[in-house]
Amino acid sequence: MSSKPVAKILTGRGSALQTLFQRAQYLQQLTQALRDSLDAPLAAHVSVANLREKTAVITTDTPAWLTQLRYQAPAILQVLKTLPGLENLHKVHFKIQPASQTPPAPPARHAHLSRASAELLKSSATGTEDDALAEALYRLSRHAPKDTS
Repeated sequence: MSSKPVAKILTGRGSALQTLFQRAQYLQQLTQALRDSLDAPLAAHVSVANLREKTAVITTDTPAWLTQLRYQAPAILQVLKTLPGLENLHKVHFKIQPASQTPPAPPARHAHLSRASAELLKSSATGTEDDALAEALYRLSRHAPKDTS
């Protein structure tokens, strides 16, 4: 079995994914055309998500931008109707689709070294012939809490 580049799988003739890939590209082109017609702040928050029947589904990432889109619905419909293949478009439908975010990093864990473990590290360092390892073990042993009594 030979491996194929992903681009060939997506765009190759007879590929099951070819139609899906072409649809995604078409929606990206529509999104870019729509963004080009909108003011800069709003344009960055708008995507053409789907076309179904005679309706364009447009998404934005927050309710505040959704309100702005609704005010501009007639103008947006007119812009989209000028694009090839959308002449018969009758309405636009807006949805909120929050921007995908990477989850926040978990809080940093701080390891704690008991005094007994520190003593064990010192003892191991004393019995180690490798000077670099012995020095590393001594450095680690110094991370134990100070004796406060």
